[in-house]
Amino acid sequence: MSAFRRTIYHVSVTTLHITNGDCAAGTLRSFLSDRVLVTCDVLHDGPAPLLEPDAWYDIRARFLSDGFGARYDEIRASLAAFDRTVRAAGVDGHSIVLWFEHDLFDQLLLIRTLDVIGGSDSQRRVSLICPGEFPGVQRFIGLGQLNVEQLASLYPTRQPVSDAQFGIAHRAWNAFRASDPTELLSLVHASTTPAEPGALPFLRDAIQRLFEEYPSTHNGLSRSAEAVLRAVAAQPLDAMSLFQATQVDEARPFMGDAGLFDVVHGLANARVPLATITPAATGLDLRGHAVAITDAGREVLSGRADAVALNGIDEWRGGVHLAGVDRSPWRWDRGRETLVS
Repeated sequence: MSAFRRTIYHVSVTTLHITNGDCAAGTLRSFLSDRVLVTCDVLHDGPAPLLEPDAWYDIRARFLSDGFGARYDEIRASLAAFDRTVRAAGVDGHSIVLWFEHDLFDQLLLIRTLDVIGGSDSQRRVSLICPGEFPGVQRFIGLGQLNVEQLASLYPTRQPVSDAQFGIAHRAWNAFRASDPTELLSLVHASTTPAEPGALPFLRDAIQRLFEEYPSTHNGLSRSAEAVLRAVAAQPLDAMSLFQATQVDEARPFMGDAGLFDVVHGLANARVPLATITPAATGLDLRGHAVAITDAGREVLSGRADAVALNGIDEWRGGVHLAGVDRSPWRWDRGRETLVS
């Protein structure tokens, strides 16, 4: 083990490694001598409009500080510091290795990071590690599952990021932040073969999963909200059991328990509640609480009532603000896999 660690430890002294998640970062730091930088903004949650950097840091920091109880100034500073560090790596001649996963959370962070890098001189020195599976891991969810030896074994598999991939990332990142989602939708429809040369192989499915969080044409529920109501339709569940139940059908889980709890709060605190939380929760954390479906929730789940017609909507999907008292400007048609306005 010690010989293994020494071999990997001295790979380089001029490389910046970027990943999502403290778990994976901690494992990387155990065998890499280079700096490991973490990016972890939950981009699929909250406003992410097309703005200049200062305005971007402001709107994301305000959202994240409101939703997660952290300090606005600290979050804003960390968002700006990430971009400065990445750009400085290019100026200083460092190589950059990106360690990301195949889910929506990571794919959005990946295209943003590539877009930040794309404006620097480091573009030619960037490589990517982004596995969709790992030998011996029955259900590969992410890099945080892997131990030191497993994660280190991925290092030699890194591949240079091509000009085409930088181009796709730039286009997708701008389309994600646009107020009109049709350009992003066109990326999904155009990329019918995710493994085609030059593609980011997991981006298409990640974007499609984002669209599934739009209210459906069937009952006005997002896929996550519908998963919650289906899971508790037979009987109430404690919140952690509910979280686990909703993740079973996710090929590439992209949210943690806090994200799912936020969905539950939305259902329970709606104008016409579709779920209940017992005992009443005073904060986001629902551990120790039971979640049940209401009669109105059953009507919506069956398609006899519509969640948006009952409760309106005020949510962001990237740069798209879904807002309306009793209608949504966009919905997702799951059967046809397209948006309807």
